[in-house]
Amino acid sequence: MFRQLIKAFTLLISILSCAYGEVLFTDDFNDGDDDGWLRSGSASWQVISGEYHMYTEGKGQGTSFNSDQPGVMSTADYSILATINIEAGTNAGIIARFNGPGNWYYRLILYTAGGGNLKLDRKQDGGPTFLLDEYPLAVNFDTDYMVRLQVSGDMITGRAWTGTLEDEPDVWQVSDQDNLQGEPGSFALTSGGYGKVSWSCKFDDVVVSSPVPMVFTPATWASIKYSYLD
Repeated sequence: MFRQLIKAFTLLISILSCAYGEVLFTDDFNDGDDDGWLRSGSASWQVISGEYHMYTEGKGQGTSFNSDQPGVMSTADYSILATINIEAGTNAGIIARFNGPGNWYYRLILYTAGGGNLKLDRKQDGGPTFLLDEYPLAVNFDTDYMVRLQVSGDMITGRAWTGTLEDEPDVWQVSDQDNLQGEPGSFALTSGGYGKVSWSCKFDDVVVSSPVPMVFTPATWASIKYSYLD
């Protein structure tokens, strides 16, 4: 039994190491609140049953910011992983390197319109948006998507998938090289709708870590599991 416990612990550490690298920040909202998150926009925010709900009864956009130290990330290179479920609306996603009004930041957004897609862009707060890359991805309502946005030097990358952490794709679906915003800033969760139509989105299991490998090999999961079962 003790040997099995040691193997289980080793498995957990190995998985966390492969999936996250050095963990800088986590929030699964199981404490029932969003303490520490700084909110912006016309949305409402509420933690319900261990999930972070962002919603509005009409036109608007909501964003909620955080970091691993007060007001700013401790490093400019980090990987953000979160579960996103769009109940109604047109978009939801993750922001990296946000540095306040008038500055540029990076976004990875799930769009429900037109069958759905995943977009990576650089946006100026309160200003224009520049598309860096996009990937056709069916985005359905009431479906959990795991979404990862990574900033490492001037490489901005992202991917999204359904399933579990073990189902993470082995390549980046969107990527670009961009050096306009290199400051750590803060990261954020964001969602919105269009016109006067109400929208709602749920976020969960947010993990910010050091960058994961540029090529992520699913076989790693299998080898870890098999070694545990032996």
